[in-house]
Amino acid sequence: MPPQWGIVLEATCPCCNSEMRPQGDVVEGHMHYCGSCMGILASDRWLNSNMRQTNLRNLRKSVFDGQPAGYRCPTCQGEMVKGLVTTAQRDSIEVDGCLKCGSLWFDNKEIEPFIPDIREKASLPDDANPILPAISGGMTIAKSVISGLFDAVGSLSGRIDGDSEE
Repeated sequence: MPPQWGIVLEATCPCCNSEMRPQGDVVEGHMHYCGSCMGILASDRWLNSNMRQTNLRNLRKSVFDGQPAGYRCPTCQGEMVKGLVTTAQRDSIEVDGCLKCGSLWFDNKEIEPFIPDIREKASLPDDANPILPAISGGMTIAKSVISGLFDAVGSLSGRIDGDSEE
């Protein structure tokens, strides 16, 4: 699908190859959110609209002075580079950036030190730990299925034992 108003509607996640969901508009820019790995690709305009300029300048300097990231930008196919960025909490986070369009890629929750209210600004799901609910929900279903199988095997075993006693 061709871009409309400079917004690429379809983009594939560089981490897990899932389709990313676009958000935003022409005025404030756009971002793509991966519902599978929770990564975010934020356009240059979106970052300018949503991040403090001093933070953004420091972020860009660290990223764009970095090294090749080994993949192409999901929206414009430009070369991606990566660099270590120090947060206000003195943690180091590796962030990737596109040399062509200026978009930045943040792995799961890596954008939060720079934009603490990202969940509200971008209408993202409020997930304290997105992986655990999926695993625990799956475990509940798995336990139920396994329990059902053991019950079925047990009842069959009981019938076989009962049949042999006759």
